[in-house]
Amino acid sequence: MNSLCRLLFFLLCVNFVIPQGPGSGQNGNLRLCIVEGRGQYKRGAKYCPVLDEENSKIECVLGTDRLDCLRRISKGTVDFGVFSPEDLVAARWANVDVLVTNELRDRDKQFERSVVAVVNRRILPDSAAPLTSILRNSSLCHPGVGLDDLRPLSDTLSGYLESLVLTRSCDPNLSLSENRIKALADFFSRACKAGPWVPEPTRNAELKKKYPSLCAACRSTCSENDRYWGDGGALACLSEGAGDVMWSELNDVKAYFKDTATDHLAYLCRDGSWQPLTNNTDPCVWLNRPWPVIVAKRKAAAAVSALTQSISSSAAAVDRHWRGALAALLELRAAPIPLYPPRAPLDHLATARGFREAYSQSGCDPPRHITFCTKSILEKNKCEWLSEASAVYGITPPLQCTIRASTRDCMAGVRDGDSDVMVADGDSLVSGISDYGLTAVLHEATPIVEKTHTVVAYVRKDAMLEKMTDLRGKRAVFPRFDGVAWHSVSQYFADKLKVPCEHFISFFSEICAPGIQEHNATAEIVDKLTKNCLKDDGNGELNALRSLVEGNSDVAFFSMNTYNKYKANIIHEPWAQNIVELTPICPEENPKYCFISWSNIGHVFVSKKNSQMRKQEITNVFTKLDQLFGKHQPFHSPMFSMYGQFNHQMDVLFHNNTKNLASNDMLKFNPYDRIPLNFERTLTDVKKDTCQTADLSPDSSFRSAPTILLCAVSLVVSLLFR
Repeated sequence: MNSLCRLLFFLLCVNFVIPQGPGSGQNGNLRLCIVEGRGQYKRGAKYCPVLDEENSKIECVLGTDRLDCLRRISKGTVDFGVFSPEDLVAARWANVDVLVTNELRDRDKQFERSVVAVVNRRILPDSAAPLTSILRNSSLCHPGVGLDDLRPLSDTLSGYLESLVLTRSCDPNLSLSENRIKALADFFSRACKAGPWVPEPTRNAELKKKYPSLCAACRSTCSENDRYWGDGGALACLSEGAGDVMWSELNDVKAYFKDTATDHLAYLCRDGSWQPLTNNTDPCVWLNRPWPVIVAKRKAAAAVSALTQSISSSAAAVDRHWRGALAALLELRAAPIPLYPPRAPLDHLATARGFREAYSQSGCDPPRHITFCTKSILEKNKCEWLSEASAVYGITPPLQCTIRASTRDCMAGVRDGDSDVMVADGDSLVSGISDYGLTAVLHEATPIVEKTHTVVAYVRKDAMLEKMTDLRGKRAVFPRFDGVAWHSVSQYFADKLKVPCEHFISFFSEICAPGIQEHNATAEIVDKLTKNCLKDDGNGELNALRSLVEGNSDVAFFSMNTYNKYKANIIHEPWAQNIVELTPICPEENPKYCFISWSNIGHVFVSKKNSQMRKQEITNVFTKLDQLFGKHQPFHSPMFSMYGQFNHQMDVLFHNNTKNLASNDMLKFNPYDRIPLNFERTLTDVKKDTCQTADLSPDSSFRSAPTILLCAVSLVVSLLFR
């Protein structure tokens, strides 16, 4: 009887366990990581509910970007997703333990793209010869480089093809971008390399003026408006005899010359031989790019393979049930092609000629890089993923990430040359310029006023304070000493209320400005500016708000962004649940926006001692990063998000509210030129325009004392000798 009971119990347990699937979701469901695209590619809200409603045993998880999904699969929190071959290259350093289970083809060919070289037969010798001797001093039709993965040639792939033909230039006095341009100009007699060469317009014009031969074969402007720009433009350049050689996508070549005589053209092969264009079913290819793929964690690979086999081509097109929804989320146009057995990512990439090699090119010796100083392990981790993503798209010099304990330590590192660049918020602007000899080459910008770094004087509504002059003798709190709020308010008081810096702290009855102790101030000043502060935990804006809410101060200077979070009740702190009605005191000069100043939310800092070439190189790299991985990147779903969440955390390395990285010229253009009271514009002379520690020393309040004393002594002497 006992044996029978044990058997029944065992069978019940088995019956309970069997439905448990291999996935990481509820009851073993497979979890699909998706990245919401833009416009027609925004599919999650439409199709994910279908998976839930029809008991598909698949769950959707929304990732920040494709590399975020790859990290989640590697950690085992999701099971599979769709990735580009470039994603797999970017993740190789992280040693992610995943397998490629399927290719996502929409045409019957082995690779998504195959790049070939086409030449005019007039430059060919009588027999096969080294590529260098065939192509030297010929004319190049260059398609330009694309920012996205929809065009055949990214910076990396273009650079790889060039490296197979010409010798790398490594002049230490030139940027890596200019070295590459110089190598092309030295090798080819003329070319049409239309479109931007570097992101910054002024520098782009300088380079085109310096190397005019690379525009000599163009039809007109050597810009994106030139007839010979882009893939079709390069084909026209070769077809019309303006150039002798070009690289292009094989399908584009076949389509362009389909109804055109091609006896004067040939495919040039990497070994220096050539083949005819006409009736050639297997031309020699220089480079193949694989198809997008489905990647799964190793434990779930078999289940994902079985799942994808259930999706037919008709399901991908017309099925309105969960398989059709899954096909839409995977962006399928046909049934996925299974790989038997599933492959490791690098093994899969090795099947495409030249693709892995393109991402393993050696640089100049000694190598050149940009060392990016970060302030936490999380920032360093994001920096390393950004570095890998940027390397995939050929951004040079490559980023190298280092870590220091604090913002001030990073500033010291950039000043001393241990690091090349750092990113910090506006509160570090004055200190960076005056104490560390740094300069901001780019700014984290947003045109939404409420999301900039504003400084507003907030008071409790029941305090009946209406004008700035009403604040005399009141208790004031700042987010920090030496930050934007401190300098903006002290400047405003000096200019409008005629309260000079040396009398600024005595204008208030009490004052809190944490961080003064880091600035070599006297013990008396440190005590006066910190004794009424909350604990300095580095969160100055929230502490200033809290001080006002709890009645420990009469006026607090912080941003509209912080106020809006408090008003919307999204600050998850016990003290913030007590909603007190606050109101701003508006400067007379700014009744519309009501702030005392505004500034950009962050800055890219380099050393002032850097050469102009080095500053341009760093600016070029970060502008390209912004173009590829910022808010307006060219991919329909982002590979990496500079301004997105990272590991579920906000404002890591860059601020989430950043729209783009902008140069100093941004203040000349709409809408920034119409927003009054910009803080950066006032910093023409930091030592003169800011309220520094020395100005607050007790001695500065009594600078006239010796003169008064002499006058008193003189008066006494005069009276005695009457």
